[in-house]
Amino acid sequence: MTADIQPVYPLTKAQADEIALLHEADTSELESRLKNLSETCQSSCATGFSKCATHQNEMRKLYLNAYTAASPGRWTSYRPAEYTQDLKRMFDAQASIEKINGRVRKEKMQHIKDSQCTFGPSDHPTTKKTKMRAAELRGTAMPQSDIDSYIIEEEQKLLSTLTPEQQEVQAEYDKSQSEAQKYSYLRTCVCTPKPTDTPRDLELRLKWTKLFDNKVPYNEILPVMEKDIADAKSNVQILENRLADLRNAQAANNKAKAAKEESKRKQARDAIRRCCSEGCGNVCELSGPNADLGCERCFAMKEDGALQNYSWFCSPECAKANAGSHNARFHST
Repeated sequence: MTADIQPVYPLTKAQADEIALLHEADTSELESRLKNLSETCQSSCATGFSKCATHQNEMRKLYLNAYTAASPGRWTSYRPAEYTQDLKRMFDAQASIEKINGRVRKEKMQHIKDSQCTFGPSDHPTTKKTKMRAAELRGTAMPQSDIDSYIIEEEQKLLSTLTPEQQEVQAEYDKSQSEAQKYSYLRTCVCTPKPTDTPRDLELRLKWTKLFDNKVPYNEILPVMEKDIADAKSNVQILENRLADLRNAQAANNKAKAAKEESKRKQARDAIRRCCSEGCGNVCELSGPNADLGCERCFAMKEDGALQNYSWFCSPECAKANAGSHNARFHST
């Protein structure tokens, strides 16, 4: 990977620390030069520094160079080109240093937000939640130091839940100082197959590998990955819904089949004629000389729809002995 990779957010810890050190050194150098310029003017000019056109112009040149010169590794290298162009226009338009400094402070605050809140391709879900919350807090009156403390606290909580292997991977990423190192780490993290990968996962990793091989900036790879993952989840959901439909259909079919079987069993039970004599319950013959022995009044009522079932006797003896009690029980009115 070459060194021409465009610097993008998020920053690793090593990058953030390096940027902070460079910014502190640059600020100190600018302040030192401004102090020397002011002292030179005061010792050689009668008008005073604030009214000396010559030294005021030199002061503006110091600010112009500090704010707009190419600055690899500085926070300004992460900002869009429009920012530097805007500053140059302000200098050309003779905007006051106070107004220019205000513009720089505004951009620096946006840089801090982007460095803390931009999602990375390998971010843990908890990390994403922390970044979203930090972005919300930046819209409140909470001091930056408190937001920084919140982020550090959440990072420590997450780190304590990671496996030793995951902690080692995170440590390697945090140590990445150059964009090339960070890019290489992310490529490894995103494109290395895992034992749990499905065939579709492997296809996606191969697709992402080609993007990294073509040196596509990972801030452009990230939305591609997010869309691929969302599409994959959507497809899984579709398959799960179809499977649920099949299971529901199978359950309904099984229920209908069970109901049909129960109906058959009921019909079989109903086909067995039991003697209606009280205390008997013998099975009545369906054919032969003793078939169709029953209560004539019950038969008539059944045919008229006034009775649900016929009444059968198992033998002539049972019919003769129990006809009276049957009539008393069912036909006494």
